[in-house]
Parts: sequence; C-alpha cells; structure tokens
Amino acid sequence: MKKSYIVECHGYNNRALFYEYIHNRFKLKDGYYDKEYMCHSNYPFVIDLKKKVLYILESITCCACAAQNNQIISINKFKELI
Repeated sequence: MKKSYIVECHGYNNRALFYEYIHNRFKLKDGYYDKEYMCHSNYPFVIDLKKKVLYILESITCCACAAQNNQIISINKFKELI
C-alpha cells in the first residue's frame, strides 16, 4: 500500500462525504485548512498515511504534474487500493 494518495472529488456534498469517510476510516489530522474550506475547494485531496494528515493540493503546477503522471485517482480507485 502506498503512503500518499491524491484523490479527485467534485461537489460540496461528495467532498463532505469523502472527508467524513477519511476521518472515520483513518486517524488523520487536517493539514492547513478546516473541513469547510476543503469541502468548498475544487482542488484534489491528499491523503498522507505516513504523516497522518489530510489536506488539499492547491498548487496548480503540482496538480498538472500529478495529472500528467496519472497520479490523481478517483474515490472508487482509492477505496479499491486501500
């Protein structure tokens, strides 16, 4: 199992459900922002299991590089991998 995942999630309700799923499944801290900010964002979530933190990837450059390398995955793919 990898230690870090970049997960794409669209819409406030889907993001809120995924946020709750992650916090119920893993004991992670929020990184730089709170739940409301992360759920309103359009950027992908980063789940870092090694550092035990959940945050959003707001760097457009990092998002572009991750997308080009097929590192951004869907919620369903994330659930399959863990």
